[in-house]
Amino acid sequence: MPKGSSKSTAAIQRLLEERRQYEAWLSRITAAEESAPEHVRTRVRADYEARLKAVTEELKAHADAARQMIAQRKETLVELQKKEKAAAEKLAETELRHEVGEYDEGQWRQVHKDALAELGAVRDELLEVERDITRLEELDTMVKSKPQPQEKRRATPTDELAFLKSVTEDTKNAPSPRRASGAQFQPVEPENATPVAPADENAEVAKTLKCRECGTMNLATEWYCENCGAELAAL
Repeated sequence: MPKGSSKSTAAIQRLLEERRQYEAWLSRITAAEESAPEHVRTRVRADYEARLKAVTEELKAHADAARQMIAQRKETLVELQKKEKAAAEKLAETELRHEVGEYDEGQWRQVHKDALAELGAVRDELLEVERDITRLEELDTMVKSKPQPQEKRRATPTDELAFLKSVTEDTKNAPSPRRASGAQFQPVEPENATPVAPADENAEVAKTLKCRECGTMNLATEWYCENCGAELAAL
């Protein structure tokens, strides 16, 4: 693998990590709505956005080189996969030869150690190339994608009318809210309106519904006789 290509990949990886860090910080600022005054959050957000834009532009400058390196890494990947297969077969062969008795214990330890080391080295290199391809493809995807502007949706007149209608309907059907003191809220009456005397809570309500079973008089709103429990019938 050319040394120059390795340095370029490392630089791209550093820029990608820096870009992800700025994106994470911006996300946390949005989530922390009450951690600092609005003008402070606005200033810090603008700083992170400027740094994110700068690192993104720097990454775009590597786009062409990244595409070339992707092609090179994929060719290297194919070669390493062949080497991995050959090393795995060599290890299996040494194990078979030891099993049938070709190697004594001293020979087996050395041959087995060498075969394992060869396979491990190939797999380490293969893993690193796969990581390089993933990083470079991430850059290529970022450059090709067009960021979508994030605009807050403004309420349309239809939305506002629907909201006002729902509030009005809920207000009509809901009981009057109580104040903290426990007193019932009373709407303001017009100046010329005739005052209505409040109902006397202590006034006794007449019992007009007679029980057919025991003759006890009950309130007209009752369903069952307060004396015998029999079902009441409306008069």
